[in-house]
Amino acid sequence: LPGNQSAMLLDVAARTSLQPKYDIVLYGATGFTGQLVAAYLHSVQDLQGQKWAIAGRSPAKLAALATKLGAGVSSIAAELTDAAATADLVSSTRAVINCAGPFSQHHAEELLGECARRGVHYSDLAGEGFWQADMATKFHQVAERSGAKIVLGGGVDSIPSDLGCMLAIDALSGEGGPIQARAVYTEYTGSFSGGTLNSGRAMSRARNEGRVTAAMEADPYLLAPGTTGADSAVGTADGMPAGFGWGLSRRQPFFMGPINARVVRRSLALRGLAQQVSYSECSSVGLWLRLGWVYASRGLGYFRGEPINLSPRSGEGPPSWLLEEGAFAVEVTATAASGAQAVATVAGKGDPGYGATAKMLAEVGLCLSLDAHPSAAGGVLT
Repeated sequence: LPGNQSAMLLDVAARTSLQPKYDIVLYGATGFTGQLVAAYLHSVQDLQGQKWAIAGRSPAKLAALATKLGAGVSSIAAELTDAAATADLVSSTRAVINCAGPFSQHHAEELLGECARRGVHYSDLAGEGFWQADMATKFHQVAERSGAKIVLGGGVDSIPSDLGCMLAIDALSGEGGPIQARAVYTEYTGSFSGGTLNSGRAMSRARNEGRVTAAMEADPYLLAPGTTGADSAVGTADGMPAGFGWGLSRRQPFFMGPINARVVRRSLALRGLAQQVSYSECSSVGLWLRLGWVYASRGLGYFRGEPINLSPRSGEGPPSWLLEEGAFAVEVTATAASGAQAVATVAGKGDPGYGATAKMLAEVGLCLSLDAHPSAAGGVLT
């Protein structure tokens, strides 16, 4: 062959040899949420004809899940404490999505860090702010250099808040001066799993070990280290005024507010808007009334033959009827200095933390793996 044709063939062969085996790997696939994500990935049209794998620590559990899902799903058994196994897993795929929490305790740093170093995209469901802040500090520049997109908050915490804020403030892009964004969750009908309880225990342990301090818990910009922004003076994680609490008011605290608000503020910092845009988050009293009505009208699930498990163990979560019938809705209002306003509503069906979150994380993984986004820089993103 002529020299130029030989060079072209060698170039194609080299690039082909570097193509990863899988488009996406789901780690922690055998847990409660992981199985929901796996089922969604197996059914989604985007992955038909593509190669993907479930992964985790137990070969037996992975084999059982692969059999349940059916043909076309590979499995990878890997302990994240095994550096070589983790490197092999990461190098085999374009993107990793991780459901194996609590992330601060289950060696997620090893998986995230390997992705950051190798230029492999990554997302998870972590709500442990101290751990997210640590990952942003350690790996943002590493991921910038490699091109890896490390996406924080890939589920209901904190996609609805983040998207709603972006849509609302972008609608005011022609306005100058400061913008105040307030998110109000009007619906959040769901329950919790053993994994949620484990994450709560992980936070308590981190406090006892001194990894989480009172200053950190009050820091609005915990996930954007070194940032001084529009919310710095407020001194609360959710952005609500100091002293805001439960009472006879249309607005009530929202338990996800501190987690979501910090992710939103990292988005603002990455976009250079931290000084211009303030963000706060709460819930409506209607959210709690609606949740109470759903629980009462279904007899806590006894009327449906599947009671809500109020003390779930690892691997247990909301009943199937709540996974399908749950819902969430958040309304974000952005107000410019001129008085102009824009409102964005983000809503979805399914128990927010599980039925809806499984779809969100799966779609984040699909977007990272299959969509073309060459102009978007790598880093620890949102």
